[in-house]
Amino acid sequence: MTIDAFNQQAPRLRQLALEAASTAGADSDSAQDVAQETLLRLWQMRDDPRLYNPEGYASTIARHLALNQQRRQHPISLDEHPVSAQSVPSPLELMLQNENERWLRERIRNLPYTQHAILKLRQVEHRSNDEIAQILGIKPSSVSTLLAKARRQLLEAISQQRKIDKQ
Repeated sequence: MTIDAFNQQAPRLRQLALEAASTAGADSDSAQDVAQETLLRLWQMRDDPRLYNPEGYASTIARHLALNQQRRQHPISLDEHPVSAQSVPSPLELMLQNENERWLRERIRNLPYTQHAILKLRQVEHRSNDEIAQILGIKPSSVSTLLAKARRQLLEAISQQRKIDKQ
């Protein structure tokens, strides 16, 4: 795509990006940022033969950017557990819940460093395998393997703890 062709399409692509970002829940300032980032990414892709539908790409890129932006603004903490107003736990249930949470945090802390870091980057920071691999300096395929291994170890520990609790 030539510069002139891109300049002619840019206002329409920007409008599509703004609409997609707004539909995904971005406020007006965030939608403007998303639209700008979308145009930059489309400009970088201008010579890519896969860019046969720039309008579709603009909407998709903007929607993904807006959702990613929202995820970063509202990270989910492993320490937060919302309590339903309908079921207020008894003091005994609270004590058992706190004990279980401490037990699980200890198991997570005892994971090997890389597995612990991968688990946190994925579950808390919502990073992709490629981002995690880049941060830790490992292969993306290793990220999925180590993440599965960490989850499996935690699941096995939970299963063993439940067996002990039943006895």
